[in-house]
Amino acid sequence: AISAVISSVLEAQNLIIICGAGVSVSAGIPDFRSSQGLFTTGALSKDLLDASVWKTSMKASYLCKTLAQMHQECSQASPTPFHLALKMLDEKGGLRRVYTQNIDMLESKSGLSFGVPQTPSPEETLRCIPLHGTLEMLACIKCCYQSPLHLHVSTLATGCLPLCPACEQIEHERKINCKRPRAPGTLIPTVVLYGQTHPAGDHLAQCIAHDANGDHRKVKADVLLVAGTSLKIPGIIAAVHKFAQAVQ
Repeated sequence: AISAVISSVLEAQNLIIICGAGVSVSAGIPDFRSSQGLFTTGALSKDLLDASVWKTSMKASYLCKTLAQMHQECSQASPTPFHLALKMLDEKGGLRRVYTQNIDMLESKSGLSFGVPQTPSPEETLRCIPLHGTLEMLACIKCCYQSPLHLHVSTLATGCLPLCPACEQIEHERKINCKRPRAPGTLIPTVVLYGQTHPAGDHLAQCIAHDANGDHRKVKADVLLVAGTSLKIPGIIAAVHKFAQAVQ
């Protein structure tokens, strides 16, 4: 059975891969639902990954510390044999797209082109799309300012969200002009939490439809590989169903 799967993957012309936390465990990054996962051991609870977490100071503080630790683990981790196989498949020419639920960016470290679609039809060279964001950046909750997360790890590790410097500059100018003070925004990690709309959700949905159903050349997905995920998130389940229907 395994040899048949390997043959199908190697012979695919438009391979779609959907992967989850399980593919990064051997790199030293824990998953969520296995016997040693973060949810199972109690190191992290699902309610801490809800979009409302930033409204509760105690929960937000704990998540800040957790994400600072995760960032350190991800920064130190190296691609696993699975991630290196993704790059091999890309170089071979049969890989259409990798959709990853992971925020560790190991796909990027393996050499895959990586990013969130900014247009309805991302370039063919954009091989890996992170469905849940990454730990690469922080973004202000009030304005469009973004900053690399690694510059703020020490602040997050104390359980605090850094203040937005752009908002602080605006507030300074308002003070000079004797205007009513307003609280500056805070910077939060660009990870997509439960109950949160993906900032590029519309483009992502169109990309999935494009990959599943084909383009003007009528080229569509011919093999689907799902790895390292327990398929507990509705959006991921829907994507798997769409691709499964396409390859039948």
